Amino acid sequence: MAKETVQAVRQAELNAAQIEKDAIEKKDTILSDAQQNAKLLITSRTKEAFLKAERNLELANEQGAQLLQAAILKAENEVLLLKEMVKGKEQVAIDKVLSSLI
Repeated sequence: MAKETVQAVRQAELNAAQIEKDAIEKKDTILSDAQQNAKLLITSRTKEAFLKAERNLELANEQGAQLLQAAILKAENEVLLLKEMVKGKEQVAIDKVLSSLI
């Protein structure tokens, strides 16, 4: 009976060692998969962020171009108004010069 007990203990130790070995292999596999998934996730998120930044930059460029065009139109309108004001004042100046000569 003692021989059977010793043999059972040895078998239990062998089983425990095999379970420990299997657990270590499983742990290594899980860690490797997690690292690979993390790399893929980082790559994916980086690509998404880059694409979003590109879209935002394009939108900002479009908005900037629209603002610039609006500013140009406003400046052109102001120039036209100033030219009209100058024409009116030019006639007043001519009239004053003529009246002072006469």
